[in-house]
Amino acid sequence: MPDPSIDKRNEQQAPSPQPDGMPAVDTPQGNNFFKNIFENHAAVMMLIDAESGSIVDANQAAARFYGWPVSQLRSMKIDEINAPSWAHEHPWLKKLSEEKEDRFFSMHRKADGTLSFVELNFGTIPLENKTLILAIIQDNSERYNFAALTEFRHHLLEMADNASTEDLLTYTLDEAERLTGSTLGFFDLISDDQSIMRSACSSNAKKDNCGHARHPIVINFKAPADVLQKKRAIIHNDHATLRHCNSKSVSHKEAIRELIVPVIRNGKVMAILEVGNKPANYDQNDIQLLNELSGVAWDIIARKHAEDSAQKTMKAMQHTQNMDSIGRLAGGIAHDINNMLSTILGHTEIVIEELNDKSPYVENLLNIRDSTMRAAQLIQQLLAFARKQTILPKILELDTALQDEVPMLQKLIGEKIHLELRPGSHGAKILIDPSQFEQLLTSLCANAREASNGTGSVIIETSSIKVYPADCYANHPCQTPGNFAMISVIDNGCGIDKNVLPHIFEPFFTTKEVGNGSGMGLSTVYGIVTQNNGYLECESTPGKGSRFTIYLPLIEETTVPDRKRLRKDTTSNGDQLTILVIDDNEAILYIVKTALEKRGYRVLSTTSANEAINIVANSGKKIDLLLADVVMPEMNGKELSRKLRAISPHLKTIFMSGFPQEINLFDEEDTEHERYFISKPFKLAEFTATIKAILTESHGTQNPETETKS
Repeated sequence: MPDPSIDKRNEQQAPSPQPDGMPAVDTPQGNNFFKNIFENHAAVMMLIDAESGSIVDANQAAARFYGWPVSQLRSMKIDEINAPSWAHEHPWLKKLSEEKEDRFFSMHRKADGTLSFVELNFGTIPLENKTLILAIIQDNSERYNFAALTEFRHHLLEMADNASTEDLLTYTLDEAERLTGSTLGFFDLISDDQSIMRSACSSNAKKDNCGHARHPIVINFKAPADVLQKKRAIIHNDHATLRHCNSKSVSHKEAIRELIVPVIRNGKVMAILEVGNKPANYDQNDIQLLNELSGVAWDIIARKHAEDSAQKTMKAMQHTQNMDSIGRLAGGIAHDINNMLSTILGHTEIVIEELNDKSPYVENLLNIRDSTMRAAQLIQQLLAFARKQTILPKILELDTALQDEVPMLQKLIGEKIHLELRPGSHGAKILIDPSQFEQLLTSLCANAREASNGTGSVIIETSSIKVYPADCYANHPCQTPGNFAMISVIDNGCGIDKNVLPHIFEPFFTTKEVGNGSGMGLSTVYGIVTQNNGYLECESTPGKGSRFTIYLPLIEETTVPDRKRLRKDTTSNGDQLTILVIDDNEAILYIVKTALEKRGYRVLSTTSANEAINIVANSGKKIDLLLADVVMPEMNGKELSRKLRAISPHLKTIFMSGFPQEINLFDEEDTEHERYFISKPFKLAEFTATIKAILTESHGTQNPETETKS
């Protein structure tokens, strides 16, 4: 039989706990052997009560790792160290006892508030009345961060197909906050002038600072100079240095510290990732983590941003091509239709002049004349939309010009609609044809009147703004940087449905009943604004009203030659002054010749430009005025004018056209002799008054009052 004494010698007995929680160990060195190993080992160790989760003991390595003294650790529970989400989502003590696991991962909180991803290796020590857990803890933060970055990259790639650039930026910020323990975050794409061209803030920052689901562009917000100059990460761990930094965290009401990390490609700062309000100080580990995260994010976001820009450019090109197609259509028909209308109008007025006022035919002829002028106006609106109008620009002081239009606008919208003017451009000047400026206001106010159904209010606001290159990358209506005058027409009418909004500037598009408008009002506004290098925006809410905002370039005071149009003077008596008329349309040539001869002028006429040159070269009499069509087969009117003035330097010229196409009638080389233009079709009374005024001016007699209004 076995020796029972041997069994007794080998029989293990459960150690009894020591006063400090250490179990007794039967070794040659006594109970202190295990305690010395526990306390002095370099590995982080803790003894934990398996049932309550209380920390029974911890070694000096644990004190150094967590930042609490051993005495304080002994008064804590393990759930006070576990990060809140891990304490609830990962009940590892229960798993350990039920599933007998001996390894587990968790996120632990340190005394300074920072988080570390740790690996816990367990061993159980059964005692008489409880079970202790010996936990050996290893910092696995680098491994965790690598895995988190890998997962982040995969998820960001999946998002990139359908999410917006702002969504990608915001997701990046949320991850940056989570991994660093921050509560503020901003991610900015930097433009060439070192301003922010696209921006987003984190979901946490939105709650207190941003206020919108999509963070708006920050006008002229410059990226922190120290980051741009030094091209390295910057840490501000105290409020004293933070408040001197030009960063977004400073604008947050509760900012206490921040970390700013630049994304650098080819030696240039492309983006800036900024986090703030970590409970503890930021350190090199945070810099390394954000450098890796921002680098991963930038490569994906930059590609998405490029795709967005390409799509935006493509849409703009398609829109421009559509508008150009309409413009070519309008231009193609304008010349011929205006010539036909000129023929109808001219013959009608010649007959009216021959008839007695009491003739029964006069009323019918007047109706023909008025209908012809309405048709001509429609063609002009098409040309305005197509940006093909002949314009005579003039420097206008915006607020003054607007004030001058108020009586006319109030009459237009009616007494039941309150018109309020809010000038705020402070002397801003624009360069625009005064007739176009008036047309902009009348079209928008007429639209507001229709939307308000004859009642309500219309507000016209003006201001001046500076548009930066960064704004042009965002959703600002202005797609070129510079200084702009802003004119807003606001109504509280019915508003515009979101499905209708994209079409409101298309010609002939209208929601009115048939016969209640041509649908050219807003398209005319679009054309005029575009022709003057401006931009147009409409914001509308159904049931609440609309805001139309026009942006026109501001100009410095310069000398702009007057392109003269004269008030009508219906007196006759041409005093046998000689006028050379050239038009390739014989019907119009007949009308003009007849009207001028009836008023006493001597008229030379031809349909050929070369014949006109021969007439001037071989005429024995002085020719006082050239009246030339612009678009002709042999040469255009401007070329003819230059050749004739080489023969007769003092010859004045009036251009006339239904549509001058691409011919630049007025440029810096113009002289006082060729600054006049008449649009076809024209009323004979106004036409002959212009002729008389110019000839009177050139002969030194009293000049009828001039104006530049078209």
